[in-house]
Amino acid sequence: MSSDARPGFKDINEQTRQDPKMKNRHSLSVAMLAVALLGAGAAQAASSWSFTGGGSETGANAFGNTRSYAASSGGGNVAVSAWSDTRNNGANLNAYIESAYLGTYNGGLGVTNRDAGTAAGDASEGTIQNTSVPGHTMDNNSRYDSMLFDFGAGKSAQLKSVTVGWWYNDSDIMVLAYTGTGTPTFMSANQGYSNLLSSGWSMVKSGTAGAQANYLNAAGGAPAQSSNAAGYVPLAVNDLNISARYWLIGALNTIVQALPAGTTDANKDYVKIAAMSVSYGKVPEPSSIILAGSALAGVLALRRRKLA
Repeated sequence: MSSDARPGFKDINEQTRQDPKMKNRHSLSVAMLAVALLGAGAAQAASSWSFTGGGSETGANAFGNTRSYAASSGGGNVAVSAWSDTRNNGANLNAYIESAYLGTYNGGLGVTNRDAGTAAGDASEGTIQNTSVPGHTMDNNSRYDSMLFDFGAGKSAQLKSVTVGWWYNDSDIMVLAYTGTGTPTFMSANQGYSNLLSSGWSMVKSGTAGAQANYLNAAGGAPAQSSNAAGYVPLAVNDLNISARYWLIGALNTIVQALPAGTTDANKDYVKIAAMSVSYGKVPEPSSIILAGSALAGVLALRRRKLA
């Protein structure tokens, strides 16, 4: 006697037709499979980068250069460039952001801006070729320096940590994510720090009241002026879990956002960025979505045949 001829045994398809709960379970299973198939194309993996050595440079020893790095763990690449508010607008000095020089040192990546070595510039800035402490850092003394991290077209990175390496005096930093469309406008047009938050950039620290783009004492207690990478302390960032192609990290910048009421910090910040980590993944390709849709259609067709 076959199993489906046993007394009291109903064919599973008959049960499914007669039992709405079983239909719901089938529908739920199909929905879960759909989510799994579509999610597989957007799966992200952890990656990290070290900026205390290696990398390749485009436009060597000149303002506007770019340095590119492959992940030291995980996968992916990031291109880094330096920016500072050194472009004037007539009598309005330092009104706009323009490219600077991005240097690599034992203590991490640092910035030399275009006013370095000029009468109107910062005497401690030094030049691309020559400097003294704390030159070659990303700082907010006279000019506001920052670094742009680009994870590439069609890709998105959820920043998890930033590691300050060599630092001097104070180690406060700013972190922004570009959630606008296209490319950040300051890369091709006149724009200052004061309108970044209305031009596609977002704060990344916290979604709670008093959210700040600025992080205080980002070095986390690591010794000042140290080139010992083993002693650097990663700073957890991005409480909102924002994902973006472009990230802007700079010395604390009160032009972008004032510190909370009652908070004072007159110390100048001089930092180098030694490392970062992200949850990094490629935006799903259209072919991946089509493949997932085809697989789902096949599952639905098979289910219909079983229920017929």
